[in-house]
Amino acid sequence: MSQRYNGGNGQAPFQTYGRDAAPEQAGWQYTGHNSNSRVAFYENPSGVKMDYYYTTGTVKTSMDHPARGSTQLFRRDLSDNQYNAVLDNPRTHTGQGYYRK
Repeated sequence: MSQRYNGGNGQAPFQTYGRDAAPEQAGWQYTGHNSNSRVAFYENPSGVKMDYYYTTGTVKTSMDHPARGSTQLFRRDLSDNQYNAVLDNPRTHTGQGYYRK
C-alpha cells in the first residue's frame, strides 16, 4: 500500500485547524495522512484528489481538466466560505492560488 493512502496507520493524529466543515461531510473520503509533512489526503466520488495541509490551510486538488489535461490547483489562505466552495466543487475559482500542469 502506498504511504499516501495509509488510512492514517502509523501516523500521529491530526485535526483540521479552524475549519467548520470536514471534507467527509462534503462527500470526500479520507485516504490517509502524513504527519511528517502535515498533510491529509482525500478523494471525492468523481476521482478528484485533495491534499489538505492542515497547519497552513493550503488545499491542493488534482484532477483532469477537459482542455488542459491533468492539473493541480493550489489554494492558500481561503476563507471558510471559499474552503467550503472548493469542497463542494473542486473546480471553483477562488481568485487565490495557482495551478500546475
